[in-house]
Amino acid sequence: MIDTRPQSLATNTQRVTLDTHAIAYRTAGAATGAPVILLHGLLDTSATFANLVSALVAQRGPGDRFVAPDWRGHGESEWTPGDYHFPNYLADLDALLDALCPNETVTLIGHSMGGQVASLYAGARPSRVACLILLDSINVPDADTAQAPDRYAEWLDTRRAPPAPKTYADIPAFTARLARRYPELSAEQQAHLARLWSTPTDDGRIRLRADPAHMKKNAQGFRAAEAKAVWQAVVAPTLLIDGGASPAGALVQPAEMAERRACFTHRRHVVLDGLGHMIHWQAPEAVAEHIAAFMTALGDSPGGVSEV
Repeated sequence: MIDTRPQSLATNTQRVTLDTHAIAYRTAGAATGAPVILLHGLLDTSATFANLVSALVAQRGPGDRFVAPDWRGHGESEWTPGDYHFPNYLADLDALLDALCPNETVTLIGHSMGGQVASLYAGARPSRVACLILLDSINVPDADTAQAPDRYAEWLDTRRAPPAPKTYADIPAFTARLARRYPELSAEQQAHLARLWSTPTDDGRIRLRADPAHMKKNAQGFRAAEAKAVWQAVVAPTLLIDGGASPAGALVQPAEMAERRACFTHRRHVVLDGLGHMIHWQAPEAVAEHIAAFMTALGDSPGGVSEV
């Protein structure tokens, strides 16, 4: 059950305009506490962090200020015209921090794509990030350069004929789809996720809340060598938490994943057995326990952490 108490992340939504579009963001915790920014994954919404935030408050106390934005084209944020290019998420994060917590260093907690954004931002703006926490992330496969012509052709094709959003008869039908994708989640967790991720269509069916344009093929694939160069510029102590049963773990070879993690100078790596990709949704208390211990240790030892 998602935490919907009056002071929880799920029930406190605000908006801020960044350049030409409005971003929705959720808040919880202390109004003037140390900022902790939570960044969700592709097609997700910031509301799925609610239980993790509640668990962190229970374990660390009420002193942190939590801010969880919906990326452009996700959740309650505005859609933007054209394509969604990955660097724009970094630009949105940069503008959001300037608007909400200027002149402050922040803790970034990112899941999946949100972790990709957080990790690259921490390398591009190292002075802004005091602590970096990556949840089942940095596991995007390196783009095959031989497939570049096909990627560009497919991107051009989808610009001519954008993919139609897949619809479902009702919430139970969408829940059944999520149950097949995330079998490790409980039935209750699957049903709540379906409600958070869906919105009604004009004909009475439901579809994903996120902009269907996110499903377009990206003309430029992920460049691992470039990402590694940015990750090597990260100075913030970094905690990487992976789900031991996450299918994302099979996307990149173990040796390559070890090489990616090694880019972060001050790092700790934790694998939670039995957890899938949505680790913060599946087991928020367990994930919060590791995050809280890591953040508390940093407070006690400002010099950072060595590899564990």
